[in-house]
Amino acid sequence: MALAFLARDAGCVTVETAGEEPVSPDLTTHIRGGMALALFALGLLSCSAGLWTILSREYQRSLKGIAAQSNRLHARSLTEVGLVPILDASARLVEATTQMIRTAMGIGAFLCLIGLAMTSIALWVLLV
Repeated sequence: MALAFLARDAGCVTVETAGEEPVSPDLTTHIRGGMALALFALGLLSCSAGLWTILSREYQRSLKGIAAQSNRLHARSLTEVGLVPILDASARLVEATTQMIRTAMGIGAFLCLIGLAMTSIALWVLLV
C-alpha cells in the first residue's frame, strides 16, 4: 500500500504516491520553518498573557475596596448586634478574593512557563 501526499505545483494541487517521487528538502524545510514560527508565536502569546495576568491590578483594586467596606462594617458592628452576620460574610468575601488573587497569580506563572517551553521547543525545531 503506497502512501499518498499532496503536492502543490504552480497553484495546482495534485496527489502523488510516496513511492514515485521523494519529498523535496525545500518542502520539509518550509514546513519545519512554518511549524517553528507558529509555535514561537503561540509561546510568545502565552507568555505575554501570563505576564498580563500576573501584573494586572484589577484584583488589587477590588480587594482594597472590599477591605475598606469591611472596616466600615466592623466599626458599625460594635454598636449594632444585627450586623455581626454581615461582618462574618464580609470577612469570608475578603478571604475568597485573596484566594482568587493567589489562583490568578498561579495561572499567570503557569502560562509564562508554558510560553517559555513553547518558544524553546520552536527554537529547537528550527535549529535541529
